Amino acid sequence: GLSSLWRLFRGKKWNVLRQRVDSCSYDLDQLRLLVVTVQGLIHLLVDLINSLPLYSLGLRLCRPYRLAAGVKFRILEHEAGRPLRLLMQINPLPYSSVVRTYRLPSCGCHPKYSWGSLCRKLFFGELIYPWKQRGDKQD
Repeated sequence: GLSSLWRLFRGKKWNVLRQRVDSCSYDLDQLRLLVVTVQGLIHLLVDLINSLPLYSLGLRLCRPYRLAAGVKFRILEHEAGRPLRLLMQINPLPYSSVVRTYRLPSCGCHPKYSWGSLCRKLFFGELIYPWKQRGDKQD
């Protein structure tokens, strides 16, 4: 994928029918759209990685008894005149509950345009800037 992206920025593309690299001229708007899309996908990936509870998921994987959803008792012996013997078992927390409970809120530093706004601008042919403008506030 990275080699294909590198060829794209150099103005080359892989011709599947002839099994060779051919020259291809891309329009500036096509390259700008590609830059905005790759930038947005990388931002979403970083935001997802930052908000995942990796330690809690690793703890649930290695030691499920540490994150308990509850306990369950099972009767081992029940004889008259003798003490009742019970076995306590820990119910591990399901992975979905681990993610829901321990997930960190996303950083809230989303790009200036949402995906819906970006698609609307593309559909109506409005100008999209992949770089920060001078009037933008920085966090």
